[in-house]
Amino acid sequence: MQESRNYIVVSNGDECIRWLRNISDHSSKFIFVEEQDIRKVLQLVDAVDINAVLLHMRSQDFRQEVALSPAFLQEIAFIEEISATRPDLPVLALAETADEQLLLTIMRAGARDFIRIGTKENELLAILGRYSLRSAIRREQSTPQLESGQITAIINARPSPDSAMLAIHLAQAMQETESTLLVDLGIPHADSLLFMGLQGKYSFVDVMRNLARVDATLIDTGFARHRSGLSVLSMPDDPEDDFQISPADIYTVLRTLRKHFSQVVINLGGVTRVDFLQLLLSAVDRTILVAEQSVPSCKRNYELLRALRAQNELQNTGLVLDHYLPRLLPDADNIASSFDLPLLTMLPPAGMIRLSSVNTGDSILELSPKSQYAIRIRELAQTLQDSKDKYTHKQGLLASLQRIFSDWHISRSKLLS
Repeated sequence: MQESRNYIVVSNGDECIRWLRNISDHSSKFIFVEEQDIRKVLQLVDAVDINAVLLHMRSQDFRQEVALSPAFLQEIAFIEEISATRPDLPVLALAETADEQLLLTIMRAGARDFIRIGTKENELLAILGRYSLRSAIRREQSTPQLESGQITAIINARPSPDSAMLAIHLAQAMQETESTLLVDLGIPHADSLLFMGLQGKYSFVDVMRNLARVDATLIDTGFARHRSGLSVLSMPDDPEDDFQISPADIYTVLRTLRKHFSQVVINLGGVTRVDFLQLLLSAVDRTILVAEQSVPSCKRNYELLRALRAQNELQNTGLVLDHYLPRLLPDADNIASSFDLPLLTMLPPAGMIRLSSVNTGDSILELSPKSQYAIRIRELAQTLQDSKDKYTHKQGLLASLQRIFSDWHISRSKLLS
């Protein structure tokens, strides 16, 4: 799999954003930041391997004299500050038109290149490609970073407590050997806290609004903590309607959480907004789709898969079939084949055990450690954790895990026993 090239785009212009989003080269990823916020851009640079910063010169969108306009001077100051703070990070200027005076001014400020908005795709990619080699050399020469944690996202097109149940127990199984965080963004909101009998002082919304404050002290004192040692961060029961998440903030917060936890499990069950899922899934290491044998579940999840695949955000995804009954149709092989996904495991109904776990707040891993549900959850957790040790980011984690998911064939007799 070709390594992704990441570019920060500072723009709030609809035409500019639409032009870049129509680029079909999936190895080039554009992360949009609306405001010329130096702090946010630098946070993002620290969080993600960035090849270049693209600044939309909005002052040039208006056919007027702009040489000394406040907007133009602000853009020049932005270029100068980025260039001074990160001299090895290219800044490229975007505008619909440019004269010689503009080009001379922005080059003196530190811009490395100029690109006209609307440039043909192949020409744009050729310009951007000039900076990929430079970024690769910069990465090799940089000081090696500490190993970061791995992030697993769980999606399900239908709101169901079973997605939260899987996320909780997968995270608890991982916590037995590694420090793990459960992030519950699923619908209904905050189910994980209810299931485990916990209360959170700090919610995911609070974290997103106070990114600069997220450190070890806040995690220890503000995140909910299960008696197993599992840390939990959840959406509030009733999130505000105007709560918005920007791509820059998502990359920043996940990078921060990676530094503090070896494993992060994100429950996105019931979330069907493709733009939101696209944003989250582009920043995680692997995705698990949870579905049942029922026609409604298969239909809705297939539609969600198709929408996400159109955005090229499912390169590393496996299927978990929940409440699976082997004697009923459609069977596991047919569902996995129709979804075109590797089958990770099949979870039994285990209705009484699940109900007891929800009502008491006790983990199935403790209540019934020899049950098929507990056994298969631990097997899944072990496989995901083993993949972290065997494959590193430099070896191409997404491609490596795809091979693991594709090659991992568990005999049906063992799974259905």
